[in-house]
Amino acid sequence: MRRASYIDTKIDYDQNDVQKDQRKEKQWKIENHPGRLALKQWEKHWKSGWFENLTKEKQKEYKLITNKLALDNKKFELVRVRQEWKRNWYNNLDKEKQREYKKGVEEIKKEHNL
Repeated sequence: MRRASYIDTKIDYDQNDVQKDQRKEKQWKIENHPGRLALKQWEKHWKSGWFENLTKEKQKEYKLITNKLALDNKKFELVRVRQEWKRNWYNNLDKEKQREYKKGVEEIKKEHNL
């Protein structure tokens, strides 16, 4: 809320500040809920091991692409390909690994009532 350059005696500005603090506190509680933190850790764990979770065929495909780009000294494309593969980590998983990931997410949600 914008404050006027003058002070209007009819408006209680303190009440606005109290409401703003209440909204901040509520948002903080939502973001720092133990269940949400557990979900973030679960996803971070899976994202960090994205290459190990790929199928052998996908690993070979990734290595072929990156090695070819590295040999051709195409650093920009190499970085772009790496970022793209990391961003699509879930889509590159095989069906069994996707089920395992979803199962873990569902367990965390049930445990923390999310």
